[in-house]
Amino acid sequence: MAQVEGLHLRGSRWHLRVIIPKDLHPLYGGKGRVSVALDTSNRREAVLAATAKRAAWLAEFEAKRAALAPMKIAAVTPELAQTLADMVRAKVLGEDERFRSDVEHVALVVRDLKEWRRLRAGLPPAPQGQPRENHRETLEGLTDEEVAEVSRFNAILDSDAAKALAAGNLSRVLPLTQELATRLGVAFDPSTPGAREALRLCLRAYRTAHQEATRRDAGEWIETPVISTAPPKKPENPKTLRDAFDKWKVSLGDKGAARSKDSIQTAERAVRRFETKHPSVTLPEVTRAMGDEYRSWLLANLKTPKTARDMFIYTRALLEHAADVLEWIPRNPWSGLDLASKVTEKRRAMSEAEIVSLFSTPLHTQYALPQSIQAAQDAAYWIPLMGLYTGARLGELCKMRPADVLLSGAIPALQLTNEAEGAGTKTEAGNRIIPIHSELIRLGFIGYAKAIQEAGHASLWPSMKIRKDKPSDYFGRWFRDFSANIEPTFHYFRHTVRPLMRQAGIDAKERDRVTGHDSGGSVGDVVYDAVRLGELVPAVETIRYPFLRLPVVSPHAA
Repeated sequence: MAQVEGLHLRGSRWHLRVIIPKDLHPLYGGKGRVSVALDTSNRREAVLAATAKRAAWLAEFEAKRAALAPMKIAAVTPELAQTLADMVRAKVLGEDERFRSDVEHVALVVRDLKEWRRLRAGLPPAPQGQPRENHRETLEGLTDEEVAEVSRFNAILDSDAAKALAAGNLSRVLPLTQELATRLGVAFDPSTPGAREALRLCLRAYRTAHQEATRRDAGEWIETPVISTAPPKKPENPKTLRDAFDKWKVSLGDKGAARSKDSIQTAERAVRRFETKHPSVTLPEVTRAMGDEYRSWLLANLKTPKTARDMFIYTRALLEHAADVLEWIPRNPWSGLDLASKVTEKRRAMSEAEIVSLFSTPLHTQYALPQSIQAAQDAAYWIPLMGLYTGARLGELCKMRPADVLLSGAIPALQLTNEAEGAGTKTEAGNRIIPIHSELIRLGFIGYAKAIQEAGHASLWPSMKIRKDKPSDYFGRWFRDFSANIEPTFHYFRHTVRPLMRQAGIDAKERDRVTGHDSGGSVGDVVYDAVRLGELVPAVETIRYPFLRLPVVSPHAA
């Protein structure tokens, strides 16, 4: 026969000993155990009874422990709302049933009410000669007078519930709902998404139950429902945003394609940002208020509003994935939240102080090349200078081949083309040939280009790691770190070069030919012959920085 823990024989009768968990001792008056009489000397009956009673006690312990530390929830789901409403109805009907079943208690209440009415009417107290008949058998039930008093009391409660429902007074059932939610091990916060809908259900159930109590007074049988109050078990390992990211990155996107490398890297940066602000927060603990506060934190701690918005949008997308796809949380608490950012950020020209700061390091004063693989040796020296004197895009410069440095003609030139592997220019106007600035020649760029051409390298920057879909990615990371002490990014070079040409009187079309902006001309306009190349020399040479005089430090300088 099965054994039941704690089952023991005391004399000829069986008892069940239940150990109370230590953390619950205060709730049981400091007791560490309880002994339950099973009222039988038959062992088989005792085992059956002990099994049921032990299960009931263990369920009670779990419910009390859950009530001591209710679980925060991200939203009140429709299922939880309905459970709470059912519990409200059961609570009201259960209290009514217990009250009218306790005949002696009802008799005492009715006697006290009668005495209160006599005193209020100015009548003397009832004579004390006849003792109250409190020995009446409970099988007789309530007297007509007691039924009338219970009916009057229930009518008052029903009227109060009706007024609350008509007014939509959700606060009328808030304390009761919070108490019942605690029994489920849940912390009910009225500001949680779905809480108001739950309170409306509970208010309707509250009124319905009081209506049913008045129908009991009329002799109608209304059964008190039995609702399970077993608290939901907390997940053993609550999921985090990083867990959601791990699932998201291997899933397919909206169009059924694999996630791009860029999107995965951006999403991971978003997760790291979130973990910086909230290092130990799990998904069920993420709230809408947290999202609102996080937006402000991103704006205050990141360089640009666009970067802040990117981080926020990716975080929100991961929460959406956790809710809609993985079903780890009932809903996305940040749904609908956004962070305003202009799609096209208006960049300014770099200041004299910023340019001097950028080019005053040992890299450009001593040719001290950085050791970082991402810096790509000589590229770290030349690419920033080429950006400063051409306004070319970082991607255009990173993907250059030795053949893109044209040295056979009368005018040394740079060819920016989309023929290199894995790289296309941003616009048709981006396919262009521009003269090499005299300052780049002075610093030794021609000698560097010749050395690379003679060595037979495929890239103008042999040490550079190139991503096929984003040539500037690795170098761009190094440059961001290198220029971290100033605000402008590499793209600011373009917005520095154009004003210099404009101030020198170079017309817009020539400026566009230098920088590769689309000015609306035909595709044939971007194919330059020697004559047209010569026309661009004055435009390029207007790009001057009198305040910046760099020493010639390149080993390839003549």
